[in-house]
Amino acid sequence: MSYENENKPWFFIFTHGKFGEALKKTAEMIVGKMEHVYCFSLLEDMEPEAFIEQIKESIKNAPKHSVIFTDLFGGTPSNVAATFSEDFNIISGVNLPMIIEAEMQRSQNNIDEFVERVMFSAKDGIKDVKKIMEERRKKQ
Repeated sequence: MSYENENKPWFFIFTHGKFGEALKKTAEMIVGKMEHVYCFSLLEDMEPEAFIEQIKESIKNAPKHSVIFTDLFGGTPSNVAATFSEDFNIISGVNLPMIIEAEMQRSQNNIDEFVERVMFSAKDGIKDVKKIMEERRKKQ
């Protein structure tokens, strides 16, 4: 599916606690201010229905090719996001490399390619630093 650059996807981050808000602020330290990025936090003792009500108003005006990022597949934020899967792309396992790549690729005209690149960056951001450093020392 393609879309016009002037109608870029919006990003929604659904997480347990304030993780999404912290993730957005941290990403903005690196890539600058991000527009149309909305964070929704499932707080302790919050019912799923209250979480959904928080989301409904913001999400109704979003372009259909927008993306919902969730923290944990199978958790309440992810399950709530799944209810919007007919209209939105949903990616679980949100992390900082994923959000940075999403912002950098937001103008990508093919949403399927966009999702693939974002998911690759999330996986590629996981490194065994100790092993990498050991390999570098061996090369010296």
